[in-house]
Amino acid sequence: MKPSPLFLLATLGAILASAACSHLDLTPEGDPERVVNGTVNLRADVTLPPDTVVIVRVIDPADVEQTHAAASSDLPVMNASKPPPVEHLLGEKTIAAPAGAPIPFSVAYHADDSLLRHGLNIDVRVSFDGRVQFRTVSAHLLTLSSANYNHEVWVEAVAR
Repeated sequence: MKPSPLFLLATLGAILASAACSHLDLTPEGDPERVVNGTVNLRADVTLPPDTVVIVRVIDPADVEQTHAAASSDLPVMNASKPPPVEHLLGEKTIAAPAGAPIPFSVAYHADDSLLRHGLNIDVRVSFDGRVQFRTVSAHLLTLSSANYNHEVWVEAVAR
């Protein structure tokens, strides 16, 4: 017995409807008020003096990365009317006179899930004697899947 065209059409419609629904993300968005915790670790054996100041920032580097990607594919063209890209600061914590390394931190920041999907950076500066002595050299990525974990951020001595 040959199936009717109406039956085949209904079956095809059910298959397409179920396939389309399998790609919907029905997970509710997270609270954009977030906190990242972790430690700052130095790649050197150094005793931190009493005037040490550590600044931990959560930044959105999206505009900066897009500009660098565009510049690498073409020759850069100077445009005096367009200001250079600026990182968007989402949260910052200043720690004065830490006891020693590793230095614990907790930074409150505001980011919705879409920002965390493309990734944010944790940037650290360690200053004493009136200048930056250590900083993050490699980007430390903060994403939606890693936002709830403790982060170990390594800093390296600034070349002079």
